[in-house]
Amino acid sequence: MFWFRRRQCRTRLELLRTQDGQTIAEFALVFSMLTLILFAILELGLVLNAKLVLTSAAREIGRICAVEGGYTGRAPHMVEEVLESTALDKNAIKVNITPKQAIYGTTINVMLSYNYRVRSPVISAISNANVLLKAKAVTRSEFVPR
Repeated sequence: MFWFRRRQCRTRLELLRTQDGQTIAEFALVFSMLTLILFAILELGLVLNAKLVLTSAAREIGRICAVEGGYTGRAPHMVEEVLESTALDKNAIKVNITPKQAIYGTTINVMLSYNYRVRSPVISAISNANVLLKAKAVTRSEFVPR
């Protein structure tokens, strides 16, 4: 019996002297950093997707306004359709089109801005929860008044 307890004490002392606990502590540190990096990569992909969608919508709105002669006629309805087709919240997108009316050769500027909310709670806890995305398209009016 005494031998068994003595053997048990040796194994406990040996466990304290080994570096098995160090591995667990290092894994916890590295795992938390890898988790943070993984969420950052995923969030960056979502932000870039929103930026590409916004840029594509600005170009499409620019084409519509170039054909319609600015932000008149059917253009406001077409702009609403383009914004509805995006995966973004259409109420959060601000549209600025100048000039409102254009004739042939006039430069039309379309600027869209969108306040993107970060979806990942891990990333929003360490950084700003909103990212302002902007997209600009410049086209030339092809509208000839009759």
